[in-house]
Amino acid sequence: MAGLLGLLPAALTTRRYVMDGRDRWADAAVLATGDASAVLTTPMPGGSLVWALGRPDELEVLLPGALVAHGPGVRWATVPRAVRVPEPVLEAAGLAHLTSWDRLSADVAPVAQPGEDVVAPLDLVVAEQDVLACLVAANPASRARPGAPDDLGWWGVRDGARLVGVVGTAARPDGAVFLHGLGVVASHRGRGLGRALTAAVTRRALNDGAPWVSLHMYADNVPARRLYDALGFRVDVENAGYGPPGLPPPG
Repeated sequence: MAGLLGLLPAALTTRRYVMDGRDRWADAAVLATGDASAVLTTPMPGGSLVWALGRPDELEVLLPGALVAHGPGVRWATVPRAVRVPEPVLEAAGLAHLTSWDRLSADVAPVAQPGEDVVAPLDLVVAEQDVLACLVAANPASRARPGAPDDLGWWGVRDGARLVGVVGTAARPDGAVFLHGLGVVASHRGRGLGRALTAAVTRRALNDGAPWVSLHMYADNVPARRLYDALGFRVDVENAGYGPPGLPPPG
């Protein structure tokens, strides 16, 4: 088994978040491994990424030594939230807890939602600047941008000529699809446009043959959690993000 899947215990190789990340992490180095867990690293500009995945009890044994040995220079570490990382270990690695986020996926098309009739694919040749403007206004924290190497397309809702809601799709291995950049401008929130965008694009991807559709959300975003739960998304993994104090997460 080549690439990432060949580095991991068999218990991890069928998990959706592992399958989705197998291209990005194909050349990862193994810092530590157990029966059902692994700690991996891969280089990035300005440092390295660390990814801990698997059973929390195993990772609480494997992760501290791996982080300390890998040392300063870790740009970002993604760790299951159930794993307790001792403060002395974080200090030795130059890391602090910066964020908490969940990874969700769905493999059943959601039922039709009100407002889907106004959701339309966007032609980026003419609408790229409109998408960027909408993202800045509606979801400024998102690093999703049209034209990325894995970009599949963007969908939006317009009020007249103005784009008031958008969502993008990105390719993942084996035809899976990742949703990102969902945002609705403040003046149009509360009308169900976010739900309509998510439902329409998820159904389109699944009907086109995607085995599943995945997305990320901040753990404390209660409205988003209600929306995704209602559309059939379920949590695959609950993560914590660690990085050097004061630095934003990598894009």
